[in-house]
Amino acid sequence: MSEDTGYISSGSFRLEPLKAHNWMPWKRRMLAVLRDQGLAKYLTEDIPARIKSDEPTESEVAIEKKWQEADAKTQARIELAISDAEMVHIMGATTAKEMWEQLTTVKESKGRLGLLATRRTLYRAAAEEGFNMAEHVAKLRQLQEELHLMDHKVPDEDFVMILITSLPESWDTYTTSFLGSSSTKKDTLIKSQELVRILIEEAHRRKEKDTSGSGVAMYTKGKGSGGKGGVECFNCHKKGHMKKDCWAKGGGREGQGPKGRKGKDRSNQAIDTNLNDIACMAYEEPTEFACMAISTLNNTRDISNYDWLLDSGTTSHICPIREAFTDYVPLKNSSVQGVGTAAITAGRGTVMVNFSVNGKTLRHQLRDVLHVPEAPNCLYLVSRLDESGGFAELKQGMATIRSKDGKVVGVGQKKDRLYVLKARAQLQTEKANLAASPKLTWDQIHRR
Repeated sequence: MSEDTGYISSGSFRLEPLKAHNWMPWKRRMLAVLRDQGLAKYLTEDIPARIKSDEPTESEVAIEKKWQEADAKTQARIELAISDAEMVHIMGATTAKEMWEQLTTVKESKGRLGLLATRRTLYRAAAEEGFNMAEHVAKLRQLQEELHLMDHKVPDEDFVMILITSLPESWDTYTTSFLGSSSTKKDTLIKSQELVRILIEEAHRRKEKDTSGSGVAMYTKGKGSGGKGGVECFNCHKKGHMKKDCWAKGGGREGQGPKGRKGKDRSNQAIDTNLNDIACMAYEEPTEFACMAISTLNNTRDISNYDWLLDSGTTSHICPIREAFTDYVPLKNSSVQGVGTAAITAGRGTVMVNFSVNGKTLRHQLRDVLHVPEAPNCLYLVSRLDESGGFAELKQGMATIRSKDGKVVGVGQKKDRLYVLKARAQLQTEKANLAASPKLTWDQIHRR
């Protein structure tokens, strides 16, 4: 046995020795080795019987000798592939067949109780957050094979559903959106092998994303949220929710979305009506899933929770300032989860953000903003622009936000690896002051 790898050599093959919990993969590999060497039949066959037990012929003696030599080789292959702790299970066996029967008796569950226990383990399997996808799939496959050995076959379509339902809630977005577009015809259902490949690739992508960049990826999970960030609504064809939760006409919650503010005179406010073309001003979909990036700047004093950062990795606007919200809807049992941290999501609503562009103040109305009191800063979601034709330009240390007609509606500057926008949320207590002092410079407004 090799001390550095824990593997043993069996002829020209290298096998991991049989241990307490690796019977199924060990059995498959050992059978493959024995088949390759023409010894597999000695696991199930006894020594050839004689015509006359007390008077063997010369040919019978030759056959018995050849069989005994081959059986001894088979026993040697098995003995050399078993760890010291498991050697006790083959004690007393005189043939390869007896060795194999003793091992299967110990390692494989038998009867209805064994079948019930294995079925329960497979169908109730559940992975925890941070799990290893390849190891999880291997565990489920091993249970499936054990059931097959008990003459209880698990259909491939059943295994697909078992695998999906065993994943943590953070995978609901991915698996739901993927299967939601699949055909329901039996001959076009995804195969378990294909699903395994897709899930392992996605697990690798998530792992790489979590370990790269300067931020910490986070997601929000609230009461009644199924993590539907990638699902497309079949009613309004927008992403982020299902038809049963859609606020648009024909949806399951038609007309139940937040209403705009009415009745106040805004004639003295400097508002550019062309901003209505920006997706963030017209977006009315509920966002139950949000990503949040925590900056890792060396000097965090340069950025406060009043500052807005341009972020392309988020799926929702985020603001920690309660006084900035209108149309506020409190949320219960909702939190932003991160690596070792958790921040409460208190509610969501509409936020008016004033941008300074070439000496003018342009107002953005951001809807469905998440209120995260513990967030270190505000996050401005770039993908909302893209949904209606707007876009952001990043070059030479400057960020420029443009509407779909190319008009500049926001600017920012790069600070370390983050783009800090020249923007500030308008607090409800500041409305009167801003309207009464239209000639204040942006720096004066920002310091108030």
